Amino acid sequence: MKERVEHRASAARAPELSRGAQRELAALRERRKQGEQAERRGMVRGLLLLALAVLIASVFRAGLGQVFLPGWWRHW
Repeated sequence: MKERVEHRASAARAPELSRGAQRELAALRERRKQGEQAERRGMVRGLLLLALAVLIASVFRAGLGQVFLPGWWRHW
């Protein structure tokens, strides 16, 4: 008796992208990368402004006389 060999189909593959679609995909990736960079720059600016605001508020809360003692420039 002959053994039955079961033939299975290969795994499904997506069709290859056309050149125009590949260019569009590359452009989309580039736009996304630029957007992420702009978002990161905005976050850094915001954090720096927040740190500056906290520093200014703490200096004025402590009093300028406590932070900058008389003759502080001579210590440099």
